[in-house]
Amino acid sequence: MKKLTLETFNQLVTEAGIKPRLKSELRFVQSTENLSDEEWDDRELLAITDRNGNKGLLLVALDDDLYALPYELKSGITSSSTGRSQSIICDFCQTWQYGNKSGSINFTKDRTSSVSYLCCEDLKCSMHVRTKTPEAHTSRAQLRENLSNEQRVERLKGRMREFISGLPVKPLHF
Repeated sequence: MKKLTLETFNQLVTEAGIKPRLKSELRFVQSTENLSDEEWDDRELLAITDRNGNKGLLLVALDDDLYALPYELKSGITSSSTGRSQSIICDFCQTWQYGNKSGSINFTKDRTSSVSYLCCEDLKCSMHVRTKTPEAHTSRAQLRENLSNEQRVERLKGRMREFISGLPVKPLHF
């Protein structure tokens, strides 16, 4: 993903037609201030959250296109019968996550329908597929996965293309 400035981000949010209330709640600087240039280059997904971290804008960079998707995040997946947290495999990056690090992300398709996916609560899927997080190491041990980081990145990109094709969203120009 190309590195974004606050000014560029604000232009993209306006172009994407993000609702004013969400736009005012987004914390771009807090969500990106600790990213190095290398970390920007290694991102296919970047979550810009609100103060509470349960709503935000998911930026998805595929090839030369950038998509901005408003989302709501529910942290921690629990069993309805026992109330215990459940481990999941992220629908985006295929990383195994403990129940307390799992989440469910919801995107609105239109006025009457939405779609939900199991996900990593931190939405750092780009870092997980590159084995740059402790969760990625745990996942590789749990799943006994033998894919290289490059293969995992390509799988993430493919899954994101499928995901984007099911939503009414157009690429942004930056």
